[in-house]
Order: sequence, then structure tokens, then C-alpha cells
Amino acid sequence: MRFVALAVFASFTLIGQVSAQPAPPSAPGAKRNANPCSDEVAAALQKLRKSSWFRMDSRMITENGPTSMQVDYVLPDRMHQTIKVEATQKTTEVILVGDAAWSREGEGSWHALPPTVVGQLKGQMQESVLQQQTDVGSYACKGRTQLDGRDVMSYKLDSEPEKGSTASTSQTFRMFYIDALTGLPVSNTLLVTGHEERPIFKTSYSFPLDLKIEPPTDVAGADPSATATGGQ
Repeated sequence: MRFVALAVFASFTLIGQVSAQPAPPSAPGAKRNANPCSDEVAAALQKLRKSSWFRMDSRMITENGPTSMQVDYVLPDRMHQTIKVEATQKTTEVILVGDAAWSREGEGSWHALPPTVVGQLKGQMQESVLQQQTDVGSYACKGRTQLDGRDVMSYKLDSEPEKGSTASTSQTFRMFYIDALTGLPVSNTLLVTGHEERPIFKTSYSFPLDLKIEPPTDVAGADPSATATGGQ
């Protein structure tokens, strides 16, 4: 249970990962984010936060092999995350609705999460999804391009290698893509130079019109009437 609850914390960083690499230091007295390209990235993320709902589909390489993660958000306080390990087809899910949260593995029953974990989930969602970032890092505009059949504006995160970083770490770079028409985020990817066709990490953003998040109905040991109202 604790593993499932903690796994969800990774999902909240997916928006914040746009600025996961350190930005070069600014000159004294300069505006903290005095970079028009970074401003465009920040504006896209702020527009995402003002959306009523959105979905993030991610693929990444983990210690368990290729893993996919889908996270649905209905703002301000609903989230549904599904993680699937491709090698084993094992899935774990977490649902957060207001002041209650539940988790399950596979097709098993849902189990209510303790208030301490619910509080952590709510805090992480507030900090990483709802709260505006003050600095997204230093981005360079890379122009208009096509991504997955869509017309997008592309941005590369400029960063200096961290002290003591390995060659493999310094060869990675982050790209962020914004829909050229709507100004909303399209994708956020972590790539390796020379192997751009195989991202280490990729998140795609979408806005399904039928997206809804409700409390689960098959909660183990729960009062059905309490479950239907999110345990409130």
C-alpha cells in the first residue's frame, strides 16, 4: 500500500520536470526569467494550470523496465493515476477526490488510503500542479516543427552540466513542445544526443472531453453510501 501511495508522487513532478535541470545563473539585477522563450514555456504551463481538466500520458525507463503512466486531473482536487510495467503488465492505480484517496493493484479491490497519505497527495498536487512556477529554467526557441502530426513550437532547455555529472548525464537534454494554435503544452521529453528517436522519458498532454474522476464503488470494507460521496 505504501509503495502505491508513494509512486504517485512521481506523477506530480511531471509538470515541474520542465525545469528539472538547473538554469545558468542570471546576471545581478536581471529579471529572474528575462528570457522570451522561457516566458512562452511558463505561459503554456500557466494556461495548463488554468484548464478545468487534462491528461498526461508518459513513457519512461525505470528499474523495472519500460513503464507507462497515465494521470488524469480534474482541477482543483481530483486525480487518477495508472502505472503499468510493460514487462509484467502489472498495474497500480491511485484516485484522489477531495479529502479522500484510494489505491489498488491490478483488478483487485480499492483500499482507502490513510489521512496522512491523503494529506501528502493533496500537498504535492497543490505544489506541483496548481501552484504557479516562479522559474521554469532557461529555454531556447527552436522554431516551428511537426510532432505526432501536430504543428508545434519547440523549446530546448539550456543547462550547464552539474558538478560531478557523468558523460551520459551531460548528453541528455530536455525538449518542450507547445501547440502553435492553442498555446497549450503538447509534450515534454528527455532525450539522449544521437538517440533522439528513443526518449528516456516522454509526456504527452491531452484534454479528453469525457474525462471524469469519481470515487471508486468497490472499496474493500467501505460503506457504499460513504464511497459514493468520496468518503465525506
